[in-house]
Amino acid sequence: MVYKIGIVDDEPDVVQALSDMLTRYKDDKNRGGGYTFEFNICTYGSGDEFLNDSPDHFDIIFLDINMPGANGLQTAKRVRDAGSAAAIIFVTHYAQYAVKGYEVNAVGYLVKPIDERVFRRNLDRTFESLKSRQAQKLRIKTEHGIEVVLVSDIVYIEVQIHNIIFHTLVNGEHVEHRVRGTMRGVCADLAPFDFSQCSAAYLVNLRHITALKNKEVYLHGNKVLPVSRKFYKQFSDSFVRYMGSAGGIV
Repeated sequence: MVYKIGIVDDEPDVVQALSDMLTRYKDDKNRGGGYTFEFNICTYGSGDEFLNDSPDHFDIIFLDINMPGANGLQTAKRVRDAGSAAAIIFVTHYAQYAVKGYEVNAVGYLVKPIDERVFRRNLDRTFESLKSRQAQKLRIKTEHGIEVVLVSDIVYIEVQIHNIIFHTLVNGEHVEHRVRGTMRGVCADLAPFDFSQCSAAYLVNLRHITALKNKEVYLHGNKVLPVSRKFYKQFSDSFVRYMGSAGGIV
């Protein structure tokens, strides 16, 4: 499989170092067996340059935090707003900035100068996550027949009387799948994954949350849903647990 990887950093020596490490990592993994993949590496000197080049089409993005123009955090938020589920790894001179990665579901961070052992640990875990995500598919029966959706593409699910509507983001495009069913049934189907109800009418994919505030949950695709009083504690606790388990790979 070919993975598209973006390196966004205004320091040419860091860009070169990351490119070289990626090449060595790929060659070692392919030589060792068990992996068969290639990297399509694209490099950018700024967040603005990257954002002008289809940022939602990447699998992995290495993002410098301190850059002229759009910094790494601003760039990452734009990437998430476009509906991208890319694995984001921040690169920074200052480790304390890495905590901000929780806001955009970053999978890890690297401190400059980059230690290649830490770099490889980040990539090992990132590829395990990517492989697991690619394998998570859900078959749903719509009026058009059986359709297959990636669980990672589901932003939220809405119930309307006896209809269930799957709201998904695919390459930045909002796509709906309407099926007959109940909230209880769809909750059972998605129990192994990171979903939680924010109200009786909505089931939310926690990985697509961009903010939770003022009894509202903000989602990729510029969608805002209400969080009911009945579900607030359960939902916020689920989100906190998810954030604690999803970030900070070192």
